[in-house]
Amino acid sequence: MTVENNGECKNEQCCRQVRPDRRRRALLGGLTSWLLSPLLLRSGPASADDGSADPKKMRAQAGDQLAFKTGERKGEAIALADMVFDARPLLAYPYDPVAGVLRDGSRLNQILVLRLHEDGYSDEVRARAVDGVIAYSAICTHQNCPVSAWHPEDQVFICPCHESRYDPRNGARVVSGPARRALPALPLTVKDGMLIASAGLTGKVGRRKP
Repeated sequence: MTVENNGECKNEQCCRQVRPDRRRRALLGGLTSWLLSPLLLRSGPASADDGSADPKKMRAQAGDQLAFKTGERKGEAIALADMVFDARPLLAYPYDPVAGVLRDGSRLNQILVLRLHEDGYSDEVRARAVDGVIAYSAICTHQNCPVSAWHPEDQVFICPCHESRYDPRNGARVVSGPARRALPALPLTVKDGMLIASAGLTGKVGRRKP
C-alpha cells in the first residue's frame, strides 16, 4: 500500500485535548448581566473562529486566491495551469489579493487543493469544482490534526494522527476512522487563469467544541 505524507503532523499538541478550568468557567458564568449586556450589543467586523479580527487569521473568504504554502513558490498564487490531474494535493493558504494579505496567521486555514477527473465526482462536488479542481479544509474534523497524507491508488485524504480517511470525490465525506464529519469544502471559480474562492468554506473547520 502506498501512502504519501508530506510530514506536516509533527506538533504533539495537535491531538491533545485541554480540559476546561471549571473554576474559571464558573467565575465567568457568574458575571452580572449589566457587564455582559454591552458586549452582546456590540457589533464589529467579521472575525476568525477564535474571535480575532486579524485578517491573517480569518478563514477563507469569497474572492480570496489560493497561494502555495510550501516549496519554491511559497506565497505565490496558484493558477489553474499549476494543477495536474491525479497529482497529490497541494497545500495552500487563502490570499486576499485586494488587501495583499496571506491568511497564514492560523494553521487551521490550511487548504487542500487537487485536480481529479470530474466524471467520478458527486453532483455537489462537481458544482463546486472548476475544470476538475476542488478544495477542502486540510484540518481533520476529529482532533484538528493536519490531513497531510494522500493515498494515490484509492484517491483519499488521510489524517496521519488517527487514520481518518476522506473521499474528495464525494464531498470529503469520511470513509473510515474516528472522524464523523466531512472536511468543509471551498467552492472555486477561475479568473484570469487564477483559482478564486467563489464563497467561504461550507462548514466549521476542525472539530466541533462540545
